[in-house]
Amino acid sequence: MFIAYNKVRMHDTDMAGLLYFARQFRFAHDALEDLFEAEGMNFKDLFGQNQYVFVIVHAEADYLMRLHVGDRLEVHLSIERIGETSISFVYNIYRNLHELVGTAKTIHVALDSQTRKKVAIPDDLRQKFTKYLVKD
Repeated sequence: MFIAYNKVRMHDTDMAGLLYFARQFRFAHDALEDLFEAEGMNFKDLFGQNQYVFVIVHAEADYLMRLHVGDRLEVHLSIERIGETSISFVYNIYRNLHELVGTAKTIHVALDSQTRKKVAIPDDLRQKFTKYLVKD
């Protein structure tokens, strides 16, 4: 599991000062970017210099508790499955270290950067991500 830290900012909220539900995906994607960075990768290189790209083909989230501006969050990111051409990331979002306030899941598919057809997950990425795979 990888842990990323974040907090609710004013631009994440609605007029009542509560987290706008769709912003949960910002916390999930920020955690994913932090994971890539921790593994020595960055999105600029990933999308600009490789023969493959990753696209999100499925996203889901559950909003479990209200969040307010300034709430500090931990996003626990793990990988549910690494398939031939796809990776399923799961995110558990906590406030105050123990309150589960939301969950999310994103499925990413590897595509050839020129043809946009599915390709196998590159071995180097598969190797880096295996340590975050949830064990049954």
